[in-house]
Amino acid sequence: MAIPQSVLDNASRNEIMNELYLLDERDKVGHPHRNTFTGLWNEITNYREFAEQMANFEKWNKRNYPL
Repeated sequence: MAIPQSVLDNASRNEIMNELYLLDERDKVGHPHRNTFTGLWNEITNYREFAEQMANFEKWNKRNYPL
């Protein structure tokens, strides 16, 4: 019997979130969000948006376009 796609998707999402949890050191004493996933995906989304904006900034900054 095949495993439903939703189960595979949830397993994949779980792996990603666990990796991000460890990268953010949420398992360490003193982290403000220790032992939670609260806001973790939002932080990654913000990080990706910031990286995209920085790439755009650097592109136009290299062309000496004034701010």
